[in-house]
Amino acid sequence: MHQPVITELYPVDGISSVSRSAPGYDEIVRASLEVFDQYDTAITLRQLYYRLVSRLLITNTINSYKRLSRILVKAREQGDVPINCLEDRSRRILGRGDTGFYSAEEYLKSKLNGLQDSWKSFTMPMWDNQPKHVLISLEKDALSRLVSRVANRYSIRTFPTRGYPSFSYVQGMARYMQTRLEGKHVVVLYFGDFDPSGIDIERDLEVRLERYGAKDFSVTRVALTADQISEHNLPPMPVKRSDARAEGFMATHGDKSVELDALDPNLFQDIVERSIRQQIKVRRWNAKVRKIEELQVWIKEKLYDIEMALDAELESLEDS
Repeated sequence: MHQPVITELYPVDGISSVSRSAPGYDEIVRASLEVFDQYDTAITLRQLYYRLVSRLLITNTINSYKRLSRILVKAREQGDVPINCLEDRSRRILGRGDTGFYSAEEYLKSKLNGLQDSWKSFTMPMWDNQPKHVLISLEKDALSRLVSRVANRYSIRTFPTRGYPSFSYVQGMARYMQTRLEGKHVVVLYFGDFDPSGIDIERDLEVRLERYGAKDFSVTRVALTADQISEHNLPPMPVKRSDARAEGFMATHGDKSVELDALDPNLFQDIVERSIRQQIKVRRWNAKVRKIEELQVWIKEKLYDIEMALDAELESLEDS
């Protein structure tokens, strides 16, 4: 992994106030393909749904979500959209299956091939000479790949909470902060929906982290904010009155809510990256990057010598 060098109004619950016809199959497929083109990995149906809601193409209702699901099944079966455009993160496949090598020589060759380029993965702790530590807390698991792809480049761990996190999950975060990020202030960058729960999770997380032993930290909301909604013209949806926190949210923010998923993925990743860079002392960071690059060259030379010795050993095995 290479560390980067741094240079300077829709209805709810099926009750519609506006009469409109539902978009047809072809229109849904075209819009879905446009959304898929913005990602370089598979997304969830829920992500696609909120992107189409944010475009005002479909309504924010349970029936609309179910209809989109049926259309995307048909579209994949007929080949109208890529078959691997969506992923199901709620179901896992367990076990590695029947794998192995047919000979010891095959195994050694596979390891040798991996050894040749292993110098590229050498790195060093990037935050030990920075004035603070950083981690990311993310409400939406569906967006975790987008976030972690950026965060990993800056050696930052991402914690997708999937709504309100469990006791075990928050306790694990607190333990990580205590044991791995001790000795300096920790900034928790929070990304969540702009709705009653998404706002309250930020407060709940801070309270529980402190309760479970985290010290010297702060939780900073990066997205989604009212200013971002206005700046990027994200279409709001009415607050769900069924949420127990709706009344308090509406008293402060009014009757509008927006899902984090509504942000364009490239814009979202840019927001993530800028929030990380704001925490970094650039000269210290770039000095560490240069040191890593120097050591990678040294390791590459040593690995070449090892490779030559191993090649000789393999040849003797094959001849015997």
